[in-house]
Amino acid sequence: MKDVRETISAKENFYDMVCVLYQNNEAANILYDDNGITRANGTIKEVSERNESFYLVLDNEVKIKIASIIAVNGIFASDYSEC
Repeated sequence: MKDVRETISAKENFYDMVCVLYQNNEAANILYDDNGITRANGTIKEVSERNESFYLVLDNEVKIKIASIIAVNGIFASDYSEC
């Protein structure tokens, strides 16, 4: 039996999900690629664009490029759908 995770489609990204969490002031549990899989948790205090790249800033000042996100609150990018 495979361990299959809830995923977004290959054509989607996490931008919309991040914006909803930001607008609702909800906690975000994030896995992202920072030369290795890195975990970050907190409330999103900013969503911005710089140099044509979208990023978010958590309340603990961790800055994450949205394109580097692997998972948010248990929902994974399609590349990471199976263990």
